[in-house]
Amino acid sequence: MKSKLRFLAPFFALALTACENFPRPSFPLLSSGSSVQNSSEDTSLSSDDPTSSTTSSSTSSSASSSSSNSSSSTSTGPIQEEKATVRVSSDIVGGAVVLEGYGTEAEVPLGTEIHLLATPEEGYSLTELTVNSVSVLSTLSFVAEEKTTYLVEAEFTEEVVTVTEGAIRFAGLDQDGSLSLDESNLVLENVDVASVSSSGLFHDSENDSSNFRMATGKNAGMVTFCFSEEITIEEVVLHYEPYHNDTPEVTVSTDSQSLAQGESSRTYDFGGELTSLLKIQCPSGKRIILSGIDIFFKEIEVVPVPATISITNEGNGDVSISPSSEWMVGDTITVTATPEEGNYLSRLTLNGANGKSLGNSRYSFVIKDVSNTLSAIFRERGAISEDYSYLYANESIFPDRGNQSVDIDEYYEPIRGLSGLALKEGLHDIIDDHEEFSYDSANDSLPVIDTDPFDSGKVHLIYQSQLKNRGVSFNKEHTWAKSHGDFGTRKPMGSDLHNLRMCHNNLNSTRSHLDFAEVSHSSSTSVVDKYDWAQSDMEGNYRGSNYFEPQDEWKGDVARIIFYMATRYDGGSGEVDLEVSGDIDTTRFYDFSSGADGLHGNFADLYEWATSGIDPVDDYEVSRNNVCDQEYQHNRNPFIDHPEFIIMIYDKNYDGPGALM
Repeated sequence: MKSKLRFLAPFFALALTACENFPRPSFPLLSSGSSVQNSSEDTSLSSDDPTSSTTSSSTSSSASSSSSNSSSSTSTGPIQEEKATVRVSSDIVGGAVVLEGYGTEAEVPLGTEIHLLATPEEGYSLTELTVNSVSVLSTLSFVAEEKTTYLVEAEFTEEVVTVTEGAIRFAGLDQDGSLSLDESNLVLENVDVASVSSSGLFHDSENDSSNFRMATGKNAGMVTFCFSEEITIEEVVLHYEPYHNDTPEVTVSTDSQSLAQGESSRTYDFGGELTSLLKIQCPSGKRIILSGIDIFFKEIEVVPVPATISITNEGNGDVSISPSSEWMVGDTITVTATPEEGNYLSRLTLNGANGKSLGNSRYSFVIKDVSNTLSAIFRERGAISEDYSYLYANESIFPDRGNQSVDIDEYYEPIRGLSGLALKEGLHDIIDDHEEFSYDSANDSLPVIDTDPFDSGKVHLIYQSQLKNRGVSFNKEHTWAKSHGDFGTRKPMGSDLHNLRMCHNNLNSTRSHLDFAEVSHSSSTSVVDKYDWAQSDMEGNYRGSNYFEPQDEWKGDVARIIFYMATRYDGGSGEVDLEVSGDIDTTRFYDFSSGADGLHGNFADLYEWATSGIDPVDDYEVSRNNVCDQEYQHNRNPFIDHPEFIIMIYDKNYDGPGALM
């Protein structure tokens, strides 16, 4: 048998040589700086080869024996895997490129797909990415197919920044007395104002039609301009004169800064802050005659950056994108998701974020990243999965009503089998009429309720990832902002312990009364990057002009609290009616917001946070629910005990057996 293998070895070698000569597509080859020796050139015999002991007087016989032995060694010895060298150029400026999973240089087996991660420096954009001079900007990846060196090069272009001067002037102010500004009174130059609001403004006989007085001797004056889109403000210059003998002190505010100055300096330096509004305030007794505002803001010429979109499709349905190719970061795309008969669209996201419904199974998304994933999930009607285990992460602590007369199973028994509005109303009846406490009493109860169940010396502060020592200073955060329904701190809405959370003082003020939703991530929205007082464990919180986005580890908690408030308070017994609102795709979800006293959003994001598993229920959350129920209010947040209830209430496509079934 061995002799047959030795006889066939030359044919194997010939076949391998033929395969090597077969043409296949490749990138241009680069010289690695050293030659590669072909193994077929080694024709020396091993000293322990039995043929080496045989002496031959024939040179051709010796050569034949040597050739035969070499071929045999090639076929029976170990085969080394061929590899390619991939290297990122060291001459890249304005950004950095790495090989995902490898760094900046690696040897990889042939056929390996290499993914490139390109990160521009601030003020730069990626405009070209090549491998051996072939552009891969649209894919950000390539396959190393040849035994050669692949050189990755990139071009980052500096963004063109110009400072534009805008102006706000006034007109049509002819009537004396108290004044309320509206858009018709504004004369705008290079700035778009969507709306204006004011208080404490007056037009006196000594004023002309283009200026007005701010404040009185007893009341402050204020005017707020909301821009059509966010602008990056460098400086604001006010044009005013003191009123009579007053000594002015005027405050100019943006989304996150407030600068107060006297009349000696009427230029306010905001250092390039992104803001959606500009507010001018004048305290009582420090009156001014305001005639105009100059705004100096940055405009950045955005360099178009190609983007890629990969589609993952689960279930029975079709997904299409318009336009179908040549996407750029910042583009808006329209996605059509069509389920097959007997199926429905359960979820459609781009990089985990929901789009905006356009009706007729069409949704719009804004491309925010270079590499994107569009995910669609279709479900069969009547075959709803009852496995909601992904919504639970509690391992040691479980719902428990303690020594109360109704145990946890009996507590929820009245809603068995319900779904939709009937389930929402049934849960309201269960958690309504709880024991009420004053707002001030929460100063003592919250440190008890928010104690970590595994370390009694530590407490949890909302929006922070690390435990704090018990006794830490805190503010009381109304997760459902008290202005959304205008209930303040009055019982029971303003003092509901399921809604109140211990919170860092400054972080509480920063979140303010904003709705919750996804926010564009940048240094101008990051709490840690934006505020000097921010602590490292606040990383992941973002504040936009209209929304606050909490850390991932708090997203589920926040959503379950908001849905609790919308279920607990329905307007009965003199209480306010609260409902979740904002960006509700009514083809997929029920909208209960009509006629409500207070609305909180954003529904699309809150629903996603509550049902996607991004932040499932944990031991601390269950422990808090237990303590609040057993020791204080004697009611529960049902969406901590059963997070799947949110799906059963709001999802129009849910046609399963109902709660607890």
